[in-house]
Amino acid sequence: MAVGFVLAIIAALCSATAAIVQSIGARRLAATPHVDPRLLLRLVRNGPYVVGLVLDAASSLLTFTALRTLPIFAVQAVGAANLGMVALIAMCVLHVRLSARDWAAIGGVITGLVLLVLSAMATPPERVPTSAGWWLLVAVVVVAVGAYFGSPRMCGPAVPGLLAGLSFGSAALGARLLGRADTVGALVSSPATYAVVLAGLTGVLLYAAALQRGSVTVASASSIVGQTLAPAAAGWLLLGDRVRPGFLPVAILGFALAVSGAVALARHAHPQHPSPGPDDCEGQQRGGDG
Repeated sequence: MAVGFVLAIIAALCSATAAIVQSIGARRLAATPHVDPRLLLRLVRNGPYVVGLVLDAASSLLTFTALRTLPIFAVQAVGAANLGMVALIAMCVLHVRLSARDWAAIGGVITGLVLLVLSAMATPPERVPTSAGWWLLVAVVVVAVGAYFGSPRMCGPAVPGLLAGLSFGSAALGARLLGRADTVGALVSSPATYAVVLAGLTGVLLYAAALQRGSVTVASASSIVGQTLAPAAAGWLLLGDRVRPGFLPVAILGFALAVSGAVALARHAHPQHPSPGPDDCEGQQRGGDG
C-alpha cells in the first residue's frame, strides 16, 4: 500500500507542475465556441502546454499504477491535493503570499491524506462483468458529445470544469476497472481502455475550455468536485473499494479534509494570470473572434 501512495503523491506533484505551465499556454489562446479536437491541435503547438501534457501523461501513468491496488477515493483525493503543492510552488517560485486560510487549507489537505493512508485497504478491484466497461465507454461518449454540442451555451467555467472533472474521474474509474488486466491483449480488448483514452482527451479539452471561459478558481474547484465525489461513490458501490475494519469514520473525515482543502486552494491552480474579464457568452464570442 505504501508504494501505491508514493506513486499517487508523485503523480500529484507532476500534475501540480503541469498546472503551472499549462496555464501559460491555455491563456495565450483565444476562446473557442466549441470544445472539439481542433482545440487540442492548437494546444499541442503551444510549447508550455506541451510540457504540461507530458507531465500529465507521466501523472496518468503513475495514477494508473496506483489504482491497481488502491481504492479510487484515496487516489483521487491525493490527486486533488496537488493544488496544495501548486500553492507551495507558487510561494517558492513565484513569491505568492499565502494567507492564514491558505496554510489552514494546506494543513487540512495533509491531515486528510494521512488519515486516508491509515484507513485505506490495498486490494485489487472486484471482478465485474465486461458490460461495466461498455457502460463506462457509453457514458464517456455521451459526455464528449454533449460537451461538443453544448459548449457554445457554457457561458462560464463552472460547467466545463465540472464536466472535465467527471471525465478525469471516468478515466480513473476505467483505470481501476483495468486493475486485474495483466496482459497487453487484455488491455487492448477491454472497452475500459478506450474509455480511459477518450475520457482523458475529453477532460483535457474541457479543462482548457474552462480556463478560457473565466475564473480559474471556479474551474479548478468544479473539476475537483467532479473527479473525486462521483468516482469515489462508483468505486465503493461497484468495485469493492473498502477501508480497514472500523476505519470508515476516519476515511470519511480524511476524504472530506483533503477535498475541501483542495477546493479552498483552487485559486492557486494557475497563479500567473489574473482571472479574465466578464465570462458571459457575448464576451466569449468576442474573444473567439479576436
